Amino acid sequence: MKPTIVSTSLAVAVAGFLGIGSAVAQQSNASGATPSAPPATPATSDAKAPMAQSGAPGRTESGPSAFTKLDMKHRGYLETEDVSKLEGFNFKNADKNGDGKLDATEFNAAWATYSGASK
Repeated sequence: MKPTIVSTSLAVAVAGFLGIGSAVAQQSNASGATPSAPPATPATSDAKAPMAQSGAPGRTESGPSAFTKLDMKHRGYLETEDVSKLEGFNFKNADKNGDGKLDATEFNAAWATYSGASK
């Protein structure tokens, strides 16, 4: 046999052996061995609601849920900086009494329009 055929045959044999070893390792892992690293968590996104910053509620959330998420200081009202995470949310229109704060009623009414729930 020629040297190139021998070296090629040897390379194929080694590759085949390594492939079998890999398959056996995967099979033993599937049969109860603990994997060394947990599987990655898939990233999720709410395609309907782009968010300027993380932690902002998605448009599919209810108004009360969104209010609770945004009221991080637990004051019972929201100010402009609290809703700045919401792209396209119109604070001025939502503030019906003009006091510079959104109570839960004002926010929930505005959220229904913002989230599309009022359609």
